[in-house]
Amino acid sequence: MVNNKRIFITTLLPENKIAKYGLSFAACNFSFNLISGNLFSKVYSIMPLFVKKMEEINDSRFELIHSKLRTNNFLKIIAIFIEQWIIFKQIPKDSSVWFYNLNSINALLFILLKIFKSSVKTNIIVLDFTPIKKGFGLNSIYLKLINKADGRICLANSSIFKTNNSVILPGVVPNRMTENPEIKKINNQFLLSGVLNENISQISLILKVFSKLPNCVLHITGKSNNEIIEKYTSKYNNIIYHKQLPYNEYIILLHSITYQLSTRNPNCLENQCNFPSKIIEALLHNRIIISTIHYEQLKDFKYIEISSDETKMTKDIINLISLEENKILDFANQSSLVKKLFSTKEWEIKMNYIESSNK
Repeated sequence: MVNNKRIFITTLLPENKIAKYGLSFAACNFSFNLISGNLFSKVYSIMPLFVKKMEEINDSRFELIHSKLRTNNFLKIIAIFIEQWIIFKQIPKDSSVWFYNLNSINALLFILLKIFKSSVKTNIIVLDFTPIKKGFGLNSIYLKLINKADGRICLANSSIFKTNNSVILPGVVPNRMTENPEIKKINNQFLLSGVLNENISQISLILKVFSKLPNCVLHITGKSNNEIIEKYTSKYNNIIYHKQLPYNEYIILLHSITYQLSTRNPNCLENQCNFPSKIIEALLHNRIIISTIHYEQLKDFKYIEISSDETKMTKDIINLISLEENKILDFANQSSLVKKLFSTKEWEIKMNYIESSNK
């Protein structure tokens, strides 16, 4: 049900434009899933700093705010301010504004609302955040602003975020009851997808491990400038790099595999402040999750935890595929639980709770 005074500030483009302008598929999918629940009276989209010149885009689901000044390298910062000012003027008093993260493209809007429209409640959905290890930087400012928000929904339960009027929800599934195929028979097909760097996927480690597992097939999707992937795919037939796939092709691939890898570096601080959207997506599609991190958010689910040590990870996967099929299937086909716990209805309940506590 639409809240007539609830507004969403995010980064979003139509599905067929996401790759063209270099946006994150995971971020756009999250926003599309959330707005599918008809929770907002208005959705504004602001582009990341790297998006400059754009074609005209009209989409009934959101309003894109994009200044032509972005094309000028000297004026692009002013363009960001202008975009936030345009939205600020349109936000009515007594409304509840929800921000998708807090960063350079929306922090000024947050501050303007706090100072000049105090009747407006500012809330933040904290999806990705990288803490400053030492010294002082912009993220230190953003963290202070996040903790000054009237309410927060965090994907991870990091201690750096204020707990007052905060709730933990690691993801959201779309407001449609699509039945995804269940796993009936196990295959030794694994998928690593998303951001292919060392902190997020430990890509070098994964390639080394699967080079020792000829009976397992590793599928990799996503953008990468890392030449090591090409090196391994040219040498090992069981490692396949699909590069960036269109979403429909990605889903076909997802449905063909048994295991979704989530191999974030557990020692990396930023991985304690976010939650992999690929896990929720794969659970929704009945795949089996293999994770290098223990997540309290998944306490209601069955998933497989493995080590980030090369030797131990190799042994963990060998032990896994050696199990009887019925024991492995015990970790599959959990989509009904995902729909129950992470539905847009559940998000609406949590938003209503936070907004009522704001009064």
